[in-house]
Amino acid sequence: MKLRNILITMSAAGFIFASFDRTDIVGYTTGDYTDMMAYPHKAAGMNVAHTMGDDFTAVWTDGGTTWGFSGGDTDELVNMRWSNGTYGVTGGLNMPAGGDTSFDLGFGMNLMGWDVGVAMSTVENSEMTVNARGALDFWAFDTMTFAFGTGGNDNNLAVEDAFTTIDLGMYGVHDWGTATGMFGMGFMSTDRTGGPYTAWNGWTKLGDGATLITTDFSVESTLTDWCDLRIGYSKTFNMGPEDGEPESYDAYNAGLGFNYGSVQLDMTIAQNTLSSMVSNPINYLYGRNDMLAASWTLSYTW
Repeated sequence: MKLRNILITMSAAGFIFASFDRTDIVGYTTGDYTDMMAYPHKAAGMNVAHTMGDDFTAVWTDGGTTWGFSGGDTDELVNMRWSNGTYGVTGGLNMPAGGDTSFDLGFGMNLMGWDVGVAMSTVENSEMTVNARGALDFWAFDTMTFAFGTGGNDNNLAVEDAFTTIDLGMYGVHDWGTATGMFGMGFMSTDRTGGPYTAWNGWTKLGDGATLITTDFSVESTLTDWCDLRIGYSKTFNMGPEDGEPESYDAYNAGLGFNYGSVQLDMTIAQNTLSSMVSNPINYLYGRNDMLAASWTLSYTW
């Protein structure tokens, strides 16, 4: 099954339903249908279909029970989910040509006030993840998150090196009238060099690992009753870089959300486009522009 790494509000008309093209920018998934990816029980009560152009997902609720199906990758025969509001389960059947049949499994529930989600695969050396999220009342933060991931094999050149990642974060979401802001801080310890951590290869080479402090900030502003602007910024600081290694790196993203009633279009603005629009807007006014969107998601809710 396709699982996106989530770092973890819209206008009232579109508060519950959006996409990865929203949450990857604002930095949290609470109140969004993407929440069910990390916490399968959060699919309860949803009725949504969405596509990013290369896949589709449909989730619907009937008689208090929620079912969902996704297209998945080319070697995935079945991708489905189920939730009754208390528990949630995901399952996938993968049948690659010339390879072994495998299963993707996920489970989620609320445990003592914390949302908990577990995901794993029967593929040898694959990643297992555990996510947890609960309420927090400390300074500017109202939510705490915890993530643990492990997998890989140091003795198999065909797979990623063995790794363990622990991520502890805090964030707060604040209502500013026509805008919503998020401020978050976190601590991460990882020795992973592949997958979503490619940007940190200089820090985690030779399996030495890295201890990282992260800071995230985002703003989502309602421009009109049918359009939202989203801007997100993150900085990752290495607490113990070796000589010649970078001390930190930062990244920013921006996107737009268009709300047409039951239809929602979310776009992430391409990095090159975002920089060019700020530094050379006249070029875009005359139509000499590059591709505007790095990715998009089209959603329908009922």
